[in-house]
Amino acid sequence: MTPTISRRRFGQLAVGAAATLPLGMPSILRAQEGDVVKMCWFNTTTVSAQIAHVLMRTDIAAKNGLKMEMIQLAASPAITEALVSGAGDIGTLSDFAAVTTMAIGAPVTTVASQALFRSAVLTTKKSGITDMAGLKGKQVYGTFGITAFQNAQEAVIKAGLTPGKDMSFVNVGPAELADAVGAQRIDAFFTYDPFVSFFENSGAAQVISQNVTPVIALTANNKFFQQRPEVLKRFLRANSEALFFASQNNDLVNGWFRSLEPAKNIPVEVLQKASSYDPAWTAKSFTDIKATLSPAQIAKMEALGKWGVEAKLLPKMPDVAKFVDTKIASAVDKEAAEKGFDPKTVKITRA
Repeated sequence: MTPTISRRRFGQLAVGAAATLPLGMPSILRAQEGDVVKMCWFNTTTVSAQIAHVLMRTDIAAKNGLKMEMIQLAASPAITEALVSGAGDIGTLSDFAAVTTMAIGAPVTTVASQALFRSAVLTTKKSGITDMAGLKGKQVYGTFGITAFQNAQEAVIKAGLTPGKDMSFVNVGPAELADAVGAQRIDAFFTYDPFVSFFENSGAAQVISQNVTPVIALTANNKFFQQRPEVLKRFLRANSEALFFASQNNDLVNGWFRSLEPAKNIPVEVLQKASSYDPAWTAKSFTDIKATLSPAQIAKMEALGKWGVEAKLLPKMPDVAKFVDTKIASAVDKEAAEKGFDPKTVKITRA
């Protein structure tokens, strides 16, 4: 049976509107001593959210001397606000959201890479369009101000089309987009996973261009980053361990992901497909997990900053190098190669 999703439910998935309060932690973790880390996250970003579930539901954090306070919020803007205010110590942000904090000079530092995700340009089945050249004279719908928008513009230009001349982009919210795709009222659109995989799986649309390089970054409040570097190091170590555990236990962790709103509506096959675009999801060894942002990922953030200014989405070009610090993450990766990690030693503390 082809899965379907209502406009309201898709909107909740896309913005994470169902959860804005801290999640209750297992009593076993409350009882243990450890340095408190307040982590802000949202439950619809594949791989990144699975990591959060592992940190909540296993003893990985406790083994690293941490007591996690997991704060489930409604996507990047809410997480940014929590980090700036100090309500959160560290949070998950898309690469463009992280660049936005840099452009406004927010008191935060991007410290690590957490996960990769896919963005794509898609065409509806009724459109008959099967390649990027077919977008000439068409409107392409999606939400402006996100990484997927930049990726879509880049793909259009590479195809030899000029936005605003050969084709045009139209800003539309996630719920309205879901309605339009479901009713086949539009020809083309852009979005990111797991929604790319959802529309593919439902038979409503097909991918004509995709980008698998966007990053979910870990960004820290500067007070936490500057005053508690050793705690941050242990957190990044725990985060890497959680990712490797997830890579070895896909089915288990996908079940955890789908246990909470708003992710209950994502079919498991969609979740697995979307997650698989991050190579870490099928890691063979712990050394395959890298916390450090690569030079290419940092260069991409700089490109996103330039694009954001040109598109009038950012007030000024951010000094990316000033707001990214990879030293602690690099130390974590080096230590991981030396010490290793066995996911079979992990105990589940909350089903």
